[in-house]
Amino acid sequence: MLIEFIAVTAEDAKLIEKSGADRIELVSGLTEGGLTPSYGLIEKVVNSVSIPVNVMVRPHGQSFCYSDDDIAIMKNDIRVIRDLGANGVVLGMLDGEGNVDFKQLEELLTEIGSMEVTFHRAIDSSKTIVQNAEKLDQYQEIKTILTSGGHGEWQTRMETLKKMKELCKDTEILIGSGLSKENIREVHTKVGTNCYHFGTAVRIDQSILKSVSLEKATEIVHTLK
Repeated sequence: MLIEFIAVTAEDAKLIEKSGADRIELVSGLTEGGLTPSYGLIEKVVNSVSIPVNVMVRPHGQSFCYSDDDIAIMKNDIRVIRDLGANGVVLGMLDGEGNVDFKQLEELLTEIGSMEVTFHRAIDSSKTIVQNAEKLDQYQEIKTILTSGGHGEWQTRMETLKKMKELCKDTEILIGSGLSKENIREVHTKVGTNCYHFGTAVRIDQSILKSVSLEKATEIVHTLK
């Protein structure tokens, strides 16, 4: 079982570790879906907790399509994140046709070193989610795919998640977006990837502008473990 919560501050990270969660996804700009946090924040969080910290690498919230300049910035960010001692990075990119841009992905993977990689929910906006997941499974650097099974009706998305789980032999399917204390049992029973990612569900008033609630975070951990 892997339970991952989103942190945007060092205080969030400490509360997440205290809740019993397994991993932190560190981001800034939650209102934009998550952006690369400052180097100062990354260093502080990595040095403040003992559980793994995976850091978002996303230079802007305009789209998941990146220019050559964007890729150069992301490569430099990955180098710094690696030097700061993070466990891994969270990234994803699409081309102009709505497919995963594997050329850009491979360019970024040259900077990874020994870090783990999560391919994030950019895959949910791709044209062929299941096929893209199967291709991502071939990259040994990519340990996790964060996905909600696309967009639309939850029952349809669960079927997509099941297919992704069946096809990905070496990559964990980390289910995220919309998970809560109320629905996680159903998701776990029907899909059962054993990897779950929570954002607003563990925040005060379920607000992206408020901090992590230790009570809510602990409750979700206890529900699953």
